[in-house]
Amino acid sequence: MSRLYEIHCYHEDIFQYVVASTNKFPEEKVRKDVEQMNNMLNEELKGKGIRYVFAVAVDKYSQNRQKKKQKTITAL
Repeated sequence: MSRLYEIHCYHEDIFQYVVASTNKFPEEKVRKDVEQMNNMLNEELKGKGIRYVFAVAVDKYSQNRQKKKQKTITAL
């Protein structure tokens, strides 16, 4: 099971969309990116409640790939 680190965009408390998703960088780097993105927001956007949030997700694609490998090994 692989972890994905994601950056989510929120408008007030409502999730809008996934800005980025990666498993190639460490958690700390992604957290710093989120902090930097929030610092780059101008006052108008901050006033509208726009913000970026760090999130951890499960890479379902890698899970399916691992299950297929296990089935293949079991079948042999």
